[in-house]
Amino acid sequence: MDPFEKIYSEYKHKVYFFVKKYIQKEEDTEDIVQDIFMHVWKHMDKTVKVPPEAIIFKTCKQEISSFYRKNKLLFSFSEHEINIANEDISDENSHEENMVKVETLLENLPQKTRKLFIQHKIENISYSQLAKENNLSKTAVSKQINKVLAFLRRNLH
Repeated sequence: MDPFEKIYSEYKHKVYFFVKKYIQKEEDTEDIVQDIFMHVWKHMDKTVKVPPEAIIFKTCKQEISSFYRKNKLLFSFSEHEINIANEDISDENSHEENMVKVETLLENLPQKTRKLFIQHKIENISYSQLAKENNLSKTAVSKQINKVLAFLRRNLH
C-alpha cells in the first residue's frame, strides 16, 4: 500500500465527518473531501516533516472557508457588485501571508509544543484528550497552548 492510500484509508471517515459538521449538502461535502485529498496527494512529498493529520485538518479548514467564501461571493455580486470581491481578494492575500508567517513561527517551537498546538487548534482535540494522550495535566496543556498563542501574537505584529 502506497503512503497516500494509507493516509486516505486512515483519514477518509474522519475528514468526511469533520466537513459534514460545517457543510449541509451531501454533494458539497463529497466535493470538499475530494478536494482535500487531492491537495494532500499533490503536496505529500513536500511535507515530509509535518504529521499528515496536521496537513489534512488544516486543509479541511481552508477548503471549508473557501466554500463559504465562494458562496458569499456569488451572493455578494448580486447585492454589492465587484467592490466586495476586491476586498475579499486582498483579505485572502493577507490571510495567506499571515498563514506563512504562522507556519514559519511554529517551526521554531519545540516539537512537542508544536504538536500539542496543532492537535488542539487544527484537529480540534480537547485539552482533556491531549492531556490523557500525552500523560500531562489539563493545566499543563492549557499553559503550553497559551504560551504558543502569546508567542504568535508577539511575533505577528
